[in-house]
Amino acid sequence: MNIRVISLFLAVLGFASNLQAVEVDISGYATFAGAFTNAKTTTGSNAVYVNGLATEDLKFDQQTHLGLQIAATVSDKIDMTVVLQADGSKNNYNVNAQWAYATYRFNEDLSVRMGKYKATFYMVSDYKEVGYAYPWVRPPLEVYSTNPIEAFTGLDLVYQTDIRNMSLLLEVFAGSGDHTSKYIPSTTDAPTGTPYNGLGDTTKKGQTIDFDTPNAKGFNLSLSGEIGTFRLGYFETGVNSAAFGIHDAFGSFGGIGFNIDWRNLVVYSEYIVRDTAANLAGAFPDQNAYYITTGYRMGKYLPYITYANLSKGKDDSPYSQLQSSIAVGLRTEVSDAAALKFEIMTVTPKKNASAGFNTTTAGYGLFDNPVKSGTVASVTFDVIF
Repeated sequence: MNIRVISLFLAVLGFASNLQAVEVDISGYATFAGAFTNAKTTTGSNAVYVNGLATEDLKFDQQTHLGLQIAATVSDKIDMTVVLQADGSKNNYNVNAQWAYATYRFNEDLSVRMGKYKATFYMVSDYKEVGYAYPWVRPPLEVYSTNPIEAFTGLDLVYQTDIRNMSLLLEVFAGSGDHTSKYIPSTTDAPTGTPYNGLGDTTKKGQTIDFDTPNAKGFNLSLSGEIGTFRLGYFETGVNSAAFGIHDAFGSFGGIGFNIDWRNLVVYSEYIVRDTAANLAGAFPDQNAYYITTGYRMGKYLPYITYANLSKGKDDSPYSQLQSSIAVGLRTEVSDAAALKFEIMTVTPKKNASAGFNTTTAGYGLFDNPVKSGTVASVTFDVIF
């Protein structure tokens, strides 16, 4: 448990309570998730999807988590927020602070957040752990796997105002952070003599990479109305990673998206671009990705279908992860604060033609070994309270 963050938060509240009454609001969210895959590698063994998210055994811990938000009104201009989250197999249900920031309001439209926050990198990045808030069992990984950054520590300037019947939101943020990711399977499998010689080391498959992002900055712009939201965003950051001997590298992420919720029709779509320096290609190669989801609400049921694609970016890296998928899902409203979701997805990895170590007709995609295709089935129970 991150005792220092919690202690600091309680200490500030204790100090503030000596000056005036502090309003404290507590809310939470939970996702209980299970997934499995029937995919086989080219050698006939059982495949693993996205670092253990789905294996041949149905497991309910990989994406299961519980979060608690504590929000306190310190004064008419200052709020404090801490979000504590316990993850399943990711860290054995140890509690960590996902958010820990103070908000200062200059006026009704303009405020600034200071501390640890989740910037809106993509459309649902800042609330992707709150499964109840979107239709899928999880946001499409073709897009959302391209950004392993969870949060920054810094400043986030937020301007929000109404324009006729629409709401305009503009965020400008800057900060830094320490993060973790996983080795790309094709990187660990690369033999000696391939590009980026020396990165190939099969013993590292599935292991964690530590990296930090200094001098990060970006913006998020959204316009929301009665039938949906349009969103545009961009951020860039420095990257350091001792695992790859990378210092003072550079990467940028841009995205455009929208969602429609009109009458019974539900549509989500995003297109993103990851563009990184050449010396990051072994860890974070250039990628483009998109998805489109269409659903139709029928009472408490929302059936939907998603097509998603992950492809090469500007540079032709042999380690780019390439795949497409079609998912059919059903969301059922169990109550006003709970939803049960089922999804079956067919995944087709694509062979990276520039990867000399992959001479089969199969590809990695987001699997840990080359496969031709596979099915991933998932179920989640999402709750807010």
